[in-house]
Amino acid sequence: MSSEASSSRVCETTKLPGYRRRGLRSLSTLLQIPLLGTRAENRFNFPVAGGLPADILYEVSEYLWSSDLLSLSLTSSHVRALLLPVLYDTVVLKSSRACRTALTMLFERPDICRYIRKLAVRPNYYLAWPKANERLDEDWVVDMLLKITENMTLLHTFDWDGLEMPNDRLWIALRNECPLLKTVYTNIGYQPLNPDSNLFDFTDLTSFSLTVRHSLEETDLFPEQELLPERLWDMLLSKCPNMQDLTLSSFSSSTRLLNVDRLCTAEANWPKLHSLTLGSFGYNDDFELNSPSDDAAFGAFLSKHTELKYLRLSWNFKRWMSPETIPLSLEPTALPQLSTFVGVHQQLAVLPQPALSSIEILDLTCEPLFAGRLDGVGGVCSTLARLSALTSLDLWLHIPEFKDHSTFFKGLMEACPKLTELHFMCTTSFGVKPLLCLAAHLPLLPHLRTFSLTKGHKYVGDDSSMLRTVLRILRASTKSKSGISSNSNPELRQVNIRWAKEKCPNHLKQEGTYDVVRRWNADHTSVVVAVEVYEKGITALGKVFTRRYRYNNFSTPSRSLSSTPATVSTSTPHTPSASSSSNDTGDDRRSSGRVARGRFRKALMLIQNKKSSSLVDLSRSA
Repeated sequence: MSSEASSSRVCETTKLPGYRRRGLRSLSTLLQIPLLGTRAENRFNFPVAGGLPADILYEVSEYLWSSDLLSLSLTSSHVRALLLPVLYDTVVLKSSRACRTALTMLFERPDICRYIRKLAVRPNYYLAWPKANERLDEDWVVDMLLKITENMTLLHTFDWDGLEMPNDRLWIALRNECPLLKTVYTNIGYQPLNPDSNLFDFTDLTSFSLTVRHSLEETDLFPEQELLPERLWDMLLSKCPNMQDLTLSSFSSSTRLLNVDRLCTAEANWPKLHSLTLGSFGYNDDFELNSPSDDAAFGAFLSKHTELKYLRLSWNFKRWMSPETIPLSLEPTALPQLSTFVGVHQQLAVLPQPALSSIEILDLTCEPLFAGRLDGVGGVCSTLARLSALTSLDLWLHIPEFKDHSTFFKGLMEACPKLTELHFMCTTSFGVKPLLCLAAHLPLLPHLRTFSLTKGHKYVGDDSSMLRTVLRILRASTKSKSGISSNSNPELRQVNIRWAKEKCPNHLKQEGTYDVVRRWNADHTSVVVAVEVYEKGITALGKVFTRRYRYNNFSTPSRSLSSTPATVSTSTPHTPSASSSSNDTGDDRRSSGRVARGRFRKALMLIQNKKSSSLVDLSRSA
């Protein structure tokens, strides 16, 4: 069972500082949960093990990863009792195995159920990886949920992601037993929607999602769009005036498509709407764009929702390229607060400048961008140059390996110099030469903190080691190129590598996370001293593996030379003997412990700095 929220389905709307790792409630709210102490006036003074006050413990918990939070809760029974509201605030069951184990435990422990505010249940989950997901009877899952709903009085978010929509009894129970429930997510499979479903009886929801499940068997290249039940539209348009987050989308667009033309009417208006996901859009059998049917009305719908911050328009161009232009009739001042856009470049390019200037996160992975759409007037780079606030970019490219792409890579980096996160995905062969070319231009992004690479996997060549790929990225970014600084990316903290292969579960062969460990000197320069490695995947023989280790084979300059750029040792990449299953070596436990202690110390320092700044402000005001 995981206490970590899914980024795509379960999200916390509470605004917290960007450096916080967990989207949890504020300290004051946490301390209002019952049974944390006998008296409200004593809870701040009740110390935990080692003399640490309980309020500091709660504050620290908000800075920790969920795995570190779990480790902290296991230090003593008293600490665990205090942290139960934090541990079970968000429960995400990402597999059939997790559903069976966790729901059985929650049935036996009704006292824990009262802490759950967000619950995501995903039996037979298509993204279970690298281990294959076992089949689970979803009626059993519903029966177990019916037994525990009466104890989940604080539940405000429920997310169902199964093979089919759950039995209608569950919606009745959730509506009657969970008075705070305002967010409902569900998916559908092959079975048609029941027009009389109790799902459509909710009122005053603030978030609603109805999606067609991923990975349904393709039955039609051009499926007819499915009209949604009238009671669904009545619920959304008449009974939920405070809607903030709406999703009506299909992730199996060759099986089922949802008709959303009712949004192109005057009655579709939610003044507080800030997040919208629609699609998949694509071609009809006559190769005309299928939806929405009235471009002007759809543009008017988007233009009147001025609070929109997140807009995702999913497109289905798996077999054919998208058209050169996609109409989107927007007013010149439309979408002034848009901060995240997910879609295709053609619609991004026609957004008004106020919307382009406010976008911070951009995802262009709905379809691969071909070489002819990269450069020149109207190309991707010219559009990116108009996004002055862009800090996070996801790109999916289809480019020939044998060509020199230095011009494009340089233009890409120069178009968005403020990037802190870059995900580069390529479906063509992406060997050593284009990899080194891309990595050599990364120093043009001085604020880059996370770099991710997804590419197709080959059993021969450079794909023998993910670590080798990471080291090449780190080394190439320090070499001097024409017009490029020789300084490495000083803010780079993490490199992620993903190998895709069509016949693997979830099309993923292997993935790795590589945390860059730096030594900072007094003159604010840094050198790379190690890489903390976490890898998992499937071997050529189909065996699942997971390994953690620390790679230390870096040359470390003397402190007298600390002002020189950080470099990586040019010795032969080392395959550590300590790399093994993540549950068998003491070295792995000690390494994980060092990382956890480091994060714990960092959290304490942040709290101390915050408290110190508060004391300074108080002294000045006095």
